Amino acid sequence: MSQFVVLKKLRVQNANAISSPFTYGFPAVTAFLGFAHALERQFNASSGDEPITIMGVGIVSHRFQMLDHRDGYNRTLCLTGNPLNEKGERAPFVEEGRCHMTVSLVLKIDGLFGNRGADHLKEIVSSRLKLAGGDILSISSVELANDDRKSTRYLMPGYALVERKSLMLEQMEKGLDAMDALHHFVAVHHRSEVADDGQLNWTSKRAADGWLVPIATGFQALSPPDHPENARDTATPHRFAECVVTLGEFVMASRFDSLSELLWRYDRQGDLYVCTQEVNG
Repeated sequence: MSQFVVLKKLRVQNANAISSPFTYGFPAVTAFLGFAHALERQFNASSGDEPITIMGVGIVSHRFQMLDHRDGYNRTLCLTGNPLNEKGERAPFVEEGRCHMTVSLVLKIDGLFGNRGADHLKEIVSSRLKLAGGDILSISSVELANDDRKSTRYLMPGYALVERKSLMLEQMEKGLDAMDALHHFVAVHHRSEVADDGQLNWTSKRAADGWLVPIATGFQALSPPDHPENARDTATPHRFAECVVTLGEFVMASRFDSLSELLWRYDRQGDLYVCTQEVNG
């Protein structure tokens, strides 16, 4: 038996905003499904009841603050300075983009789950877990919900992240490669027109309506599983991979008829391992 649980308004500080080698902003979808996987494991290890399985995760953004500096069209990350090393010099470090956010997560749970389970779930989230590498400062509540339109009230005001890779596929069928198809929808075109009175008017337009954004959704394997030299874990096979980036859209949560429309799930096809809302089979 499946039930829906809403983790309402998790306030997260210093989450990882570098979602892929060429995108930054809202964290990758894999971060949220990874959080749900960790939550499932810790719940099953400590509840003492029948184990549960989280079948899907819906992602809703209420507030997002990118930690960066903006100067016109240029944006640079706000970077932290590490403590000095033993030589009194600043140690080298990898740039880390950070963000603050408030999100709600919709969990589809397979297994018996009641109010006692909801309380235990809230305790685990509040005291043990991180989300996208960020600290969870607070959680408003954990709500048991039905898969209907009425339950979307728990998510308002908020914007649900949905997959729009179908738009990219349409452009790729016309001959564009994946990167050009992505740029086609995220680019903003500015045009100027001279009015009858001689005044210059500017207009801005994108290729499609909606709050479209590039999102990282998984990984594509580049090499077969192997045991490379000098690996930290010598028992687990290792393989090189690259990020998969596609097109997503933030949609007002009140526009959905059910919570199941928001769910992201794991999907693996050969060397492709992604989070998607269009699982085959």
